[in-house]
Parts: sequence; C-alpha cells; structure tokens
Amino acid sequence: MGVKLFKMRSLTVANGKTGFVEVTLEFDGKRAFVVWDSITLGDFNLKARVEIDPGLLQKSGGRWCDYVYHGQLILPNPQLN
Repeated sequence: MGVKLFKMRSLTVANGKTGFVEVTLEFDGKRAFVVWDSITLGDFNLKARVEIDPGLLQKSGGRWCDYVYHGQLILPNPQLN
C-alpha cells in the first residue's frame, strides 16, 4: 500500500488574524500527515511531516481542496529555531 497525496485546508490564527492554510496531505495506511516542506536530494525526496488525527478530517466537496481539518494544526515555525 503506497502513500496517497491530497490537498487539505485548515483554519489558522496568526498575530490575532484568522485565515486559511492549504497544505499537502498524505495518507499512509490509517495514518494522516501534513507535509510542511520537502526537498529533493538526488534520487531522494526528504519531507518534513506532521502527523494529524485522521478522525478530524472531513472530505470537502469543493474544488480547491480534498479535505478540511477540524483540529488544531500546529506547524513548525523555522524562524524560531
């Protein structure tokens, strides 16, 4: 069973303002991951992934994304590292 890729949209809050973020969503079996970043090194594709609760995903009927996430999505903030 391979990894399946989809687009996901989630509500975000930054600096007191709300908005949406669209990210790549991967399913690996029953597990779900948001791909935050990826780079290619030769024949390898390295990915920074954050695991999310697949029970909080809702299939979207829209054309802009495949799923909407109804949980708290905490993504890494590289400038703080």
